[in-house]
Parts: sequence; structure tokens; C-alpha cells
Amino acid sequence: MQRQTTIALWCERIIEAGWLFALVFIPSYFNLLSSRHFEPDKATSLRAIVLIMVAAGIIRALELRSHAPARTEPAAAGQGLPKRIWQRLNSIPLALPTLLYALVFVFATVMSVVPATSFWGSYQRLQGTYTNLSYIGLAMMVVLTLRRREQLDRLIAVAILGSLPAVSYGLIQHYQIDPLPWKGDVVSRVASTMGNSIFVAAYLIMIVPFAIYRAITAFQESRVAADPGDRADLGWAAAYALLVLGGLAMLFATIKFGAVVRTADLRYWWVYPAALIVLCGLYIVPTLRPQHAERITFGMIWPISAAISFTLLLGFFFLLGQNSGVQVVQAQPGRSDTNWPIWLIGGLLLVVLGYVLIYLLPRRPAPTRMLLRMQSLGMLMITGLLLITIFFSQSRGPWIGIAAGLFVFFTLLLWNAYQRARKAGNASAGRWRGLLIGEIVLALALGGFIVAFNTVQSPFFDQLRGIPYIGRLGTLLESESGTGLVRRLIWVGDDKAGGAVGLITSDPLRALVGWGPESMFAAYNKFYPPALANIEARGA
Repeated sequence: MQRQTTIALWCERIIEAGWLFALVFIPSYFNLLSSRHFEPDKATSLRAIVLIMVAAGIIRALELRSHAPARTEPAAAGQGLPKRIWQRLNSIPLALPTLLYALVFVFATVMSVVPATSFWGSYQRLQGTYTNLSYIGLAMMVVLTLRRREQLDRLIAVAILGSLPAVSYGLIQHYQIDPLPWKGDVVSRVASTMGNSIFVAAYLIMIVPFAIYRAITAFQESRVAADPGDRADLGWAAAYALLVLGGLAMLFATIKFGAVVRTADLRYWWVYPAALIVLCGLYIVPTLRPQHAERITFGMIWPISAAISFTLLLGFFFLLGQNSGVQVVQAQPGRSDTNWPIWLIGGLLLVVLGYVLIYLLPRRPAPTRMLLRMQSLGMLMITGLLLITIFFSQSRGPWIGIAAGLFVFFTLLLWNAYQRARKAGNASAGRWRGLLIGEIVLALALGGFIVAFNTVQSPFFDQLRGIPYIGRLGTLLESESGTGLVRRLIWVGDDKAGGAVGLITSDPLRALVGWGPESMFAAYNKFYPPALANIEARGA
């Protein structure tokens, strides 16, 4: 293996920091100072992160190439550059489909009725070709530079912990302690940091399998751990919990700050993003495994330094603004959100206490049974919070998606356990087979119930459809009211306009090549059904 230079090593660190930061920052970031708050601000932030990652990747590739050993043998006959590139693409799973997807986006942008909008993205969503290529670029950088097991473990752990701001804020909305006065209903259907119930649920269902995986693997490792552990493991678990909870408290303080502190300019634009940077650093600390480290490294120290600096800076600029006379602090009637300093300082104290424990607790040469089981328990608790937030979103598509995903997950898990037990001649093979059969029967029964719930008209099902949350599963085929009517009008229109079907059938060539990414507001206008404006905002 080629030895990395210092420049290449730092580029690799920047790339890894980029994808870890994106996992925490993008799902949780929203901007109260912009018009749209959510998607465009997330998209521009992701673009910037990926640009830095790609730049570091190019520098790293050039550095490694310049220090690569010279070839001592000529390339084999027929092994030209195009063929080597093709073989390389074939060796990476999903590389060719991803390349084809990117080319389709580029072609559709060239053929678009509004090419500039298709490339840069619309004002409403900013999900144009540039943003989609940024998604691909992020994935590409992960694939090309993730090489060690510890990197993969860190990515999974940060992805799980990075979902906690969205989970926490969703629960805050549901229990009506949100300091921000959102226009829509975020109590019965939480929108959290995504601004859309479907978006937040779709994001969280991708995290659930990782949390379950970490819970299962930690429990499995605990069964073979040689050291049973002692009370010090409780201290390590408490230290990590304090870092997580302290970071969330500081983040909640900045949301309260944004709700009550009002100025005539944008002087506090940096507050919420800086809090997310601090939170990302705190989430990375447990993945560095300080319980096994012989010494405290810079990667473990900078988050606490950032947390203290952030608190001092915010306090300084707040007091400066209060003395200037252009700053107003005003909470909503009946609320006490002016207590944001208590949350900020309290969160910082939790973080400091966590670091004190990390510094004082004895180191472990290997994971102990107790700490691994507490890690497993923690992941199960996070899984429960994820599922509760998904439930409070009332998003039927993600509900069905998580049900299908968990069915596949546990079917493969039980099948693998059964196969291993059978090959080993273990008596537990029968138990695993029984669990597998039971899981499949249960899934079929639930699937049959959902079908009956949506097709059978009876007093029992009619009453069940009236129950909050659960009743939404009985309206999957609804097309005369609610979101079902919205979708029907969007697709088939009304007696005045033909909707999406009318758009598609209006131009055979365009039906083949498309109208271009993000061109809906330009191409769909002639086919917009007037009846839709009565039940949904025109710009929704």
C-alpha cells in the first residue's frame, strides 16, 4: 500500500470531517432569517460542504499521484486508459447506475424549458442538477476515501446521534413547548427541522436500521467480552450521555434565542449554525473512544473549547446588542422563552461535567461487558425515540416504508442466525426457525389487516378510522378529501385543466425527454387545476 504524505493525510481528514459534518448539520439546519427557511438553506450548505470535500479529494489524488512509485512494467496489451476506467467503474457497486443517473440529469437540464433554473434549482426547493450532483459527490467521496472499519463505525454513530436534534425538536413541537410560532400545524403532525412531516419521517426511517444494528452488535460483543466491567463503566456511559444531552440543551437555547431576540439586521445569523458545529464535535467525541485512549488528543479537546468559546461569544454579542438600543427581547404571550441563557449555560455545564468524567475515569484496554450492554440499551432508547417521532409525523408513506424495511431487516437477521445455528448443529436452530416463521406470519397478518382496513366498510373499521393517528392507515385509498384529493388533482386535474397527465400527453417529445429538473412552476401552469387552489396553497 502506498504511504500517504502529510498533505494527503490532511485532505483525507478534511473529507471525513465533511461527511460527518453533513450528517449532523444538514438534517438539523434551518434558517429563520431566510424566506423559505428549510430546503434552499440546506441545499446551499450541502453544496458548500461537498465543494470543499471535492477540492480536498482532488488535491489528495494529485498528491498521491505525484508520489506514486514509477511503473516498472508497461501496461498489458489492450489495457488502455478507457478500459482501465471501465474496469474500475465495474468494480464499484452502483457506480454505473449512479453515473447513468447523473448523465440523465445533465441531459434533462440541457433539454429543459428553463435550463438555468434546472441547473441551479428553483426558488422553492433548490433541488436542481447542481444540488443532485452534490448528493452524488458526497456519496462518491465517502466511497473513495472510507477505508477503515473505525471510519465506518464513526459514520454510523454520528448518523444516529445526528438524528437526535430532529427527534428532539419533533417531540418539542408535539408537546407544544416549541418557542417558534410556525404557521402550519406542527403539533398533530410534527415537521421538526425539515419543515415537512413527510421529509422528517422519511429521513428518520433511514436511521432506524442503523440504530437497531448498533444495538444488536453491541449486545453480541458484550456476550464475548472478557472483562465484565465495574462502576467506572457507569461513569463512561454517563459522560457520553452528558455530552449528548448538553449539546442538545445548547442547541435548544439557540432556538429560544432566535425566537425572542429581535434586531433590525442579520447580526445573529451565525448563532444556530455555530451551535450545530459544536454539537457535531461533541457527537464525534464518543466515536474516538477516549475510554481506550492513552492520552487526550486534539480531536477530543476542540469540541469543549468550541462550546465554551461559543457561549462566551454569544453572551458578549448579546450584551453588546442590549446596550446598543437596537435589540428587543420579547417572548410570545404566556411563554418564558427568555430563559435561553439558563438552557445555554446549563447545557455547557453538562458538557463540562462530561469532560471531567472523561478526564478522571480509568482507561479500559478493551470494551467491557457492562459498557457494551449500556451502549446497546442507549441505542434501543434512541430507536424508540425515532419510532415515536415517526409516529407523530402521521406520514403514511414513511410508516409503510419503515414497516417494510423492518420486515426485510429482521427477516435477513433471523435467516442468518438460523443458517449459522444449523451449520453449527446448534439446538437453537429450531428456535430461530420458529421466530422467522412467526415474524413472516405476523407481517402477512398485518398486511392483510391494512388491506381490509382500506377496502372493507364496516362499523368496526369506520370507528377505527376515526381514531387519531391510527385512522390515517385506513385512508390510503382516499381520493375525495385530504392529501388523497390533493394528489388526485395534481395528477389528473379537474374539469378546467388536465393536471400532470394533461402535461405529459400534451407533447410526445417532452414526454420522452422531460421538461427539465425543477421546471414544474414553468411547465405546469397551463395544466394547474383551479380546484387545487381551494385546498392547498399555490406555492406548496
